[in-house]
Amino acid sequence: MGYEEVLPKPIKEALEKITKIPTYGERGASRLLYNLMKLDLEERRAVVESLREAAESLRPCKECFLLTDADICSVCSDPKRSKRFICVVEESQDAYAIERLERYKGVYHVLGGRIAPLEGISPQDLTVDRLMERVEKNRVREVIIATNPNAEGEATANYLIKLLKSRFASLKVSRVSYGLQFGSLLEFADELSLEKSFENRK
Repeated sequence: MGYEEVLPKPIKEALEKITKIPTYGERGASRLLYNLMKLDLEERRAVVESLREAAESLRPCKECFLLTDADICSVCSDPKRSKRFICVVEESQDAYAIERLERYKGVYHVLGGRIAPLEGISPQDLTVDRLMERVEKNRVREVIIATNPNAEGEATANYLIKLLKSRFASLKVSRVSYGLQFGSLLEFADELSLEKSFENRK
């Protein structure tokens, strides 16, 4: 009897669905599923229900593309936040990591990924055009590039810096510093490293 025959149908179908999530291969899917099964039945149901609710209610903010359960996110709709400062991140979780610091008082712009030619991801696949529109519309004073400190993140940052500088000569464009280890991800950075990187942007 082979592996496919031994594997129960619910496990097989769950693994197939989980591997459709970006970055989740067979190994990651297995870890997620089997760790979920270590919880008691009520806890498993609660996890699944929360995921269902998130899947149905979350959507990109119409202004900045931050994941939210409203048309306009709480950051963009906050009158105390300055729209003249935009922090550009790859994904929503990066913006939320910065929010944990409770220091930044501007708004965000979520690109929805990073430039990765080998994966077929170009600037046209990201929200770059909308970023340009926001910079012009809100007479932005500074754009802070906070893409991840890895090869793709650096390529994306360099592309944005050149594009912004070519279109908006007086705009200040800064990049979070190398307080973060190269190859790391913003969402997993400890708060002290992230804060120093943000404060020492260049």
